[in-house]
Amino acid sequence: MDLKPRLPKRYDAKEIEPKWQKFWEEKNLYAFDPQKKGPIYSIDTPPPTVSGNLHIGHVFSYTHTEIMARYFRMKGMNVYYPMGWDDNGLPSERLTEKELGITATDLPREEFIQKCLEVTRKYEKNMENLWKSLGLSIDWSLTYSTISEKTRRISQRSFLDLFQKGKIYRSTEPMIWCPECLTAIAQAEIETKPLESSFNDIRFTLEDGKDLIIATTRPELLPACVAIFVHPDDKRYKSLVGKKARVPLFETEVEIFADDHVDPEKGTGVVMCCTFGDRQDVEWWRSKNLELKLAITEDGRM
Repeated sequence: MDLKPRLPKRYDAKEIEPKWQKFWEEKNLYAFDPQKKGPIYSIDTPPPTVSGNLHIGHVFSYTHTEIMARYFRMKGMNVYYPMGWDDNGLPSERLTEKELGITATDLPREEFIQKCLEVTRKYEKNMENLWKSLGLSIDWSLTYSTISEKTRRISQRSFLDLFQKGKIYRSTEPMIWCPECLTAIAQAEIETKPLESSFNDIRFTLEDGKDLIIATTRPELLPACVAIFVHPDDKRYKSLVGKKARVPLFETEVEIFADDHVDPEKGTGVVMCCTFGDRQDVEWWRSKNLELKLAITEDGRM
């Protein structure tokens, strides 16, 4: 009697892999059992953002997680491994606009939300199919979505808890703003792109009538100028610290401060602080308790 296993000469992934994936699913091999005794190994990975199709970077990242899940499962631990979809936010809205050729302002709020739900569900199904085809040992019965009613209620309860503990406050602060989407965006949602620029010399007037030249790459922020900074060791300007200068065109007076963050070799060695051109402006605005001037509207206009 021939007891040798009969393996096909050629491995047909399209035939064999779906067969065993179906077997795993039918047997609930990766289901989390909350009643099971023994230690629990919980995997809490950030859910992938529903902003398009998955790419090789996602596969690379989740392979690491999969190795951990299988390792601790073989160690006898009760592995809790859900999958989630981050479909509550700007990336999913932008995906919907691109997919349907619309903008959020074209439709009533509720109708646009419904469109977002329809588009994200389609992409979530594509993601699920990809993960299953790769054989990830996920308990799909635990799948969650950040836009779901349950998840939003958990988030709201967390917010109320922080509010009751006095951890929530309201404050006027600078933010990264998109003039197209008309909303604040996170640092993770932007890309830094180097661009060529040039210095523009602007003539400020000192209290004694003399000129003070400031070289800047952001002349459009002149109406939002709230202070001037020089380096404390720069002999050219040391005597000006504590005095005031007049902003051209807008005829407002701003104080001159000394700060180590000024580069004496850059431009003329004098910097105008505007609200807001960069992170340094924000730090000076806070540390010196400077005035807040808004020179650019929400839609990016002066």
